[in-house]
Amino acid sequence: MPSSQSTAAAPVNSIYEPIASSKNRPIYPQENYYIEQPATPGAYLGPIDASLPNAPSADNIPLLFQPFTIKDLTIPNRIVVAPMCMYSSLDGFFTNFHLASIGSFAINGAGLIIQEATAVLPNGRITPGCAGLWDDAQVYKLKEIVDFVHVQGGKVGIQLAHAGRKASAGAPYTKYPESAFWPEDVIAPSGGAHLQWDKHHRVPRELSLAEIQQVIDAFGAAAARASRAGMDTVEIHGAHGYLIHNFLSPLTNQRTDHYGGSLENRARFLLEVVKAVRANFPAEKPIFLRISASDLVEEVEGIEDSWEIEQTIQIAKWVRDAGVDVLHVSSGGNTSQQKILTSPGYQVPFAEQIKRAVPGLAVVAVGIILDGLQAEEVLKSEKADLVAAGRTFLRHPNFALNAARELNVKAAFSQQYSRGRTIHS
Repeated sequence: MPSSQSTAAAPVNSIYEPIASSKNRPIYPQENYYIEQPATPGAYLGPIDASLPNAPSADNIPLLFQPFTIKDLTIPNRIVVAPMCMYSSLDGFFTNFHLASIGSFAINGAGLIIQEATAVLPNGRITPGCAGLWDDAQVYKLKEIVDFVHVQGGKVGIQLAHAGRKASAGAPYTKYPESAFWPEDVIAPSGGAHLQWDKHHRVPRELSLAEIQQVIDAFGAAAARASRAGMDTVEIHGAHGYLIHNFLSPLTNQRTDHYGGSLENRARFLLEVVKAVRANFPAEKPIFLRISASDLVEEVEGIEDSWEIEQTIQIAKWVRDAGVDVLHVSSGGNTSQQKILTSPGYQVPFAEQIKRAVPGLAVVAVGIILDGLQAEEVLKSEKADLVAAGRTFLRHPNFALNAARELNVKAAFSQQYSRGRTIHS
């Protein structure tokens, strides 16, 4: 097992200075001690009750608890923690809160944890409280989190993002002074008051060609930092109305140069980001892409040209060929006019369509996944290769272990938590 002590290289291009008192704080080797896990939490060990009809066996393991391998990444089950913004950073730095939050998912058996949308540039944050990876100094805490997950036997990735026209927004838990925001530097493929997401967001300005290249380079640099932190994968955030989605959709991309107009032109920015990330992340490790399959405005009167599933399928083929290994399929977020009808599994049909249309590309389904039976049905029906949950993990950090019980699966517990397997009076 890897050591949990950080080995990240010293910052070489940081605007941040360590606090002076940190030099006086001794580091004791005992603080990096850990209990080795004989089996990764969440791994299949056998049935809970072998006497039940259709009980799991060596040749009948529920798909949700079969390992999944893509390139050099093998996760012990098919359960993914979807990235969820915590709005708990200062200057983009990860903190002990993130260590505790991500660590809880690893201890409780999640197959793969994807950390929250992490900005590749300061102006790419959704709020002043969002995480970032634009500076070498931000690698230290991130590597500490990665090391903790790894000593549990778990796997972890990070979502690299730029918020585009939805940047510089208010955070849900903290009231920041106006000086913490960047209203004049909210960028998008096209600018102007008519492209303001809603009255609570800023008016975006149009990116120059030079700035587009700067953002592409920033994605590549962030991927290199993720690699230094030891990440098992990175996920490019191309969904939910953030910058990449802004370029893809004709609703938000009104450019007349080679980054706008045709689908090929609107996809150019994404494909160049994929190329930059692939060049800066180890070839043996997979790259995920989160994408919104539709703008969800098909029923909105007056909108005739938007982003929809047929274009998404074409993009999926292009990104597969460009180096993306896994597509994480969501929807919406690009316009306040969207019509979302939510229900358990409401986004799974998008994942299914892409999986059937694009062979050779693994697919993650997400969208109100509530329990193990539902997740297993998605896999058995061959609608996706992996199943992700977000808010369900906030309610139940042990969602994976709960899902195991629902499927009569004895899943590995962290040794320190193993007494929680049974209830005693």
